[in-house]
Amino acid sequence: MRHILIVLLSTSLSAQLPKFVEVMELTADNQKELIERLNHWSDIETELRGHQSFVLEVMSSNKVYYCRGFEKMDELTDNVLTRWGDEGWNQEVLDKWKIRYPEDDESIKANFVMKHVFTYSPEMSYIPESIDLESTLPKMRFRRNVFLDIKSGNEWIDAYNQFKSVQENDKKLDNNYLSLVYMPIFGGFDNADFLMVVLDESREGYFKNLAIRDSKRENDADWKGIMENDVLNWINEEQTMIHY
Repeated sequence: MRHILIVLLSTSLSAQLPKFVEVMELTADNQKELIERLNHWSDIETELRGHQSFVLEVMSSNKVYYCRGFEKMDELTDNVLTRWGDEGWNQEVLDKWKIRYPEDDESIKANFVMKHVFTYSPEMSYIPESIDLESTLPKMRFRRNVFLDIKSGNEWIDAYNQFKSVQENDKKLDNNYLSLVYMPIFGGFDNADFLMVVLDESREGYFKNLAIRDSKRENDADWKGIMENDVLNWINEEQTMIHY
């Protein structure tokens, strides 16, 4: 039993910090039921394939993301190439999945929208040294996905420097939170250059802690200087909950 718990904890940790993420974007009339079924699919797929997978529920929407995490691009590519066909692993997962769900539920009305692939940028992500990821990440079920674009006339290096400036200033202000930055390789949301994922235990906790961070920033001259020279456009955001 102890070994199983360690494996589950390790899976939760690495599932939230994969180097590469394949995201299948779907919609459904019955979002709750689709999430339940995808979670079961995820359990089977992780068991058979070894990679981590998880489901993201977009709050106040009928959208769902099915995510697969990989440490190497070769692993992602091999996973795709061996997925389909009579000998593909997708059929093996489907056979096991149908033991619990032998019939389709027409009320779900699930629709595939598109696929996205992202790569993780540890350099632009904000993970304070005081935060123990192993104990903290599994509790972080709420995610605020912020889509950012580089303003016209600026370059990638300008965006990188801004991310680093914000990080250093938040360290100075003792702002402890988790912010993971991903960049699209394929697909992407709203043509954004960056997907910034800010995590917390709950939606209520996130906005409470955000108010504390913002109060420090609003009274800080360095923060105001960074924002006056902001090189990033805020395009859109989504509030999501992660399911394992």
